[in-house]
Amino acid sequence: MTVYSYSRINTYYTCPAQFQFRYIERRPSPVAEGIELFLGSRFHETMEYLYGQLDNKVPTVNELVNYFKNHWQQHWQTSLQKQRDRGFKDTLRIAKAGQTVEDYFQKGQLFVENYFHQYHPFDQDKTEGIELKVAFNLDPKGQFKMQGFIDRLGRDDSGTLWIHDYKTSARKMSDEDAKSEDQLALYHAGLLQNPRFGAKEKYKLMWHFVAFEKDQVVAERNPKEIDWLKQKYISKIETIEKAKTFPTKTGILCRWCEYLTVCTDGTAWVRSKGGEVDDDSAAIKEATPSTSSASLTTTEVPLPEPVAATAVPAEAIAPRSTARKKSSRHSVSPDQLKLF
Repeated sequence: MTVYSYSRINTYYTCPAQFQFRYIERRPSPVAEGIELFLGSRFHETMEYLYGQLDNKVPTVNELVNYFKNHWQQHWQTSLQKQRDRGFKDTLRIAKAGQTVEDYFQKGQLFVENYFHQYHPFDQDKTEGIELKVAFNLDPKGQFKMQGFIDRLGRDDSGTLWIHDYKTSARKMSDEDAKSEDQLALYHAGLLQNPRFGAKEKYKLMWHFVAFEKDQVVAERNPKEIDWLKQKYISKIETIEKAKTFPTKTGILCRWCEYLTVCTDGTAWVRSKGGEVDDDSAAIKEATPSTSSASLTTTEVPLPEPVAATAVPAEAIAPRSTARKKSSRHSVSPDQLKLF
């Protein structure tokens, strides 16, 4: 029996072909990890370190930034080794034209510093779990199962449990969109079945869009909304499990797809819009042509104003010989546009 995650289901509805590559064929990504996903992972690790320390001490801002720097460098070396082993063109894929690894490193430092100064001494709630796994049934018989991981679960002085999620994206979800965002609501559904918490608790959902000065977006769900959500995801899973073919769904998100170079439809769509694709002729030939469907559109959200950053030595980020050069490419990590 397949245990589904929000990201697994969301991938199918974003593009069935991408779902086939990732979850059915389990095809390794033909390109390096996107810099946005890399940055997000390093920020999450830093938050995990921060809240894991609070029972003993409150780290200083320098300790927190140094933790971020050290983990950035460690994972950069891992990415560099993957590039050598797998023959990737780049160590990390750069998200935006004209941006470099150093730019994203500096952004990450600023995110950490700004979060520290906004929330210090981190007593808004008491942490109940970090990277807390939730596993639950969507139906009474347990035929439809889901699982996920909560970035952080905290309890405030009133006893309310806050499901926290950290986003490093340059797009911020609106308060209105938060009312219908499913991922944290599914975690809420999972906690209702957790014997440690359950239905006796009051829950609220909070997203931290750390690229913004006002980072918080807050929402909550009532019991009827949770029941409706579970039925919605049962229907989604049934659709996936009945699928016989997995057509491409071409559109703006093709630019973000890690499988772009092995997808003929996605490659054609990006080029038709004046975009560039890093050709790997062998990989392109291996791709199986598929039938395109209607394009997927996204709603634009205003980007934050640029924040001035203090320059950091390049050697603290990446060896100059392998650092990414400025580029006019428009392909980015598949996770960047998703408010996942």
